[in-house]
Amino acid sequence: MALTNSQYTKIMRDYEERQNETRLLQDKRKNEVITKIPEYKILDDEAIDASMEYARMTLLNKADDADKRLNDLKVQIGRIAKQKALLLQKNGYPANYLDPVYTCPDCRDTGYIGTEKCHCFKQQIVDLLYSQSNLNEVLKAENFSTFRLDYFSKNDIDPASKLTCYDLMSMYLKNAKEFVANFSTSKENLLFTGNAGLGKTFLSHCIANELLKKGYTVLYLSAPQLFDILRKELISKNGEERATTELGRYVFNCDLLIIDDLGTENITEFTVSELNTVINERLLGKHSTIISTNLTPPEMKETYGERNFSRVVGLYTLYKFYGKDIRLAKKYSTL
Repeated sequence: MALTNSQYTKIMRDYEERQNETRLLQDKRKNEVITKIPEYKILDDEAIDASMEYARMTLLNKADDADKRLNDLKVQIGRIAKQKALLLQKNGYPANYLDPVYTCPDCRDTGYIGTEKCHCFKQQIVDLLYSQSNLNEVLKAENFSTFRLDYFSKNDIDPASKLTCYDLMSMYLKNAKEFVANFSTSKENLLFTGNAGLGKTFLSHCIANELLKKGYTVLYLSAPQLFDILRKELISKNGEERATTELGRYVFNCDLLIIDDLGTENITEFTVSELNTVINERLLGKHSTIISTNLTPPEMKETYGERNFSRVVGLYTLYKFYGKDIRLAKKYSTL
């Protein structure tokens, strides 16, 4: 499923609206400043007059001192800019108060950096082709700022790590924040295992939320959703070459793919084979993946085979979650 013309137009219209909002905000702020600080308008006019004089002299083809006039203009404009910034600060405004306020500073709300799609454009494609609107709502409630360690027992001890559930989750929470902080360079992959209700999905949401805010492309899919997309969107050519559609490409190339509830899909030769392809392609492309599953490592090996299991265990950081279902603790705490 590639972007249709109407979908592309919708995305570009969104960028146009952002640019219009930026201009309106800038105009509003400038009118406010000029009303409050008349001297600012005088400096503004001085900069305009200097630029117009330079343009007039250029049109008259005064080539003999063109370089000097351009340098003088730069010096004059620089001096005026400093005076304007000082005026703003003197009157209680930040020095950059009249600078454009972009939703995405990297592409300045154009959607492109040069001829390449910006990361914000790519995320819009992901959101449009595979609706993650409900995820956006979930992330408002499930993020690092709402993560509560007090639901985890300080008495129940994990036999494997010898840590209490509280200490174990404290360590995982710290590691998750480091995963986000080092994301641009570490290219780490994570495997969350453990029974339902122990915080695996919540921690995945925390990571997704932070990386989305940092401008990375994140695709969050349950295992059944992932394999449904691959079944519909991947096309075989001559039994060898694989061609993917727009969303299929993001499965393999987004900055972070989160596969939730691995093992809940209808397990067939197709799903086992496609899981191997996704894991392998993302490792080769150095794109991070988080896999969350209720299966134990031995169950994963039995279900998905030695090939998949060895890659995941060998090249993913393993987080074994332990304890009682905290969703029940949350439910009872509100009664």
